[in-house]
Amino acid sequence: MKRILLFLFLILTFTKDTLPCNICGGGTGELVVLALDGRALFNAGIFYDSYRGVWDQYGTYRESQYTKNQYRTSLSGAYRFDKHWQFAITIPYIVNFENVPGLKNHSSSIGDIVFSGRYEFFHEYQLKKKNNKNYIDATLPYLAVTFGLTMPTGRSEESAENDVDVTGKGFFMSSLGVSLTKSLIKNKLQVSMDFSWQHCFKKTYEKYFGQTLSTPFVKQQGDKFNYDVMFNYIFSSWHAVSFSVAGYSQTPYSINDIRTDLSDERNINFTLMYTYYPTVKFRITPQIKWNLPINNIGKNAPGSTTFGLNLTYYIEDYNIK
Repeated sequence: MKRILLFLFLILTFTKDTLPCNICGGGTGELVVLALDGRALFNAGIFYDSYRGVWDQYGTYRESQYTKNQYRTSLSGAYRFDKHWQFAITIPYIVNFENVPGLKNHSSSIGDIVFSGRYEFFHEYQLKKKNNKNYIDATLPYLAVTFGLTMPTGRSEESAENDVDVTGKGFFMSSLGVSLTKSLIKNKLQVSMDFSWQHCFKKTYEKYFGQTLSTPFVKQQGDKFNYDVMFNYIFSSWHAVSFSVAGYSQTPYSINDIRTDLSDERNINFTLMYTYYPTVKFRITPQIKWNLPINNIGKNAPGSTTFGLNLTYYIEDYNIK
């Protein structure tokens, strides 16, 4: 048991989080958020992650000596009930590859399913009435409270043979946040800000990487603060481009309610997206997401470059009031 606890300590303090951190890390789910005139949407995405290195417990960036890649597909859907409430679900499927000698080099399974929702207080340029006259409000921004629940449906380190098997966290996670959008130039330039707090629930392990433990232990990931600032420029009815800076800061892990020093995490990433609208109902969005491989921009976190493509189909409803 002492050897196992030492192994856990080394994992928490000297290595990166497992590959699925890219799924639950900082950022926004804008592609599965409905506008006020949208009743529902369906989104299919495919992503390729190439892990280049890792930031250690002191914030020093270290190049990886092994190849670690991940292919990820996701199916998402969102539905709007009225002008305030909307809900969404995302179902990922993950394929991991790595070339660590002597270990299994690829594996795949479903990832962690995410349920999310939001309550919208205001919408930009919304039609209002004053003194029996209709007018367009140009002062209020888009403002919403966001919330979510991540289900441990993926394969976790509890039953995995090694890192390549891991496609999920293995425990429930809840989130609560705020989303804000304001047009700097109407119908041209928008700035969006998303902030959220993520809480991870305790997990009791009776097995760890497939090994049965003589004494179970309780592990809990620290609370995480996510942020995302995005600028979106609309060229025309067919083309738009977005650039975002996102990241997260996470408090240390704990084992058996004992805080593990130097296990806190942080990371910053950048995303560039282009969106093409061939029709009003359909959009195509390729994207690239990357980390800068320099010291102190991350801690206990992986550095990667991600290429992605999203296909989104809208069902409109202009009668939502």
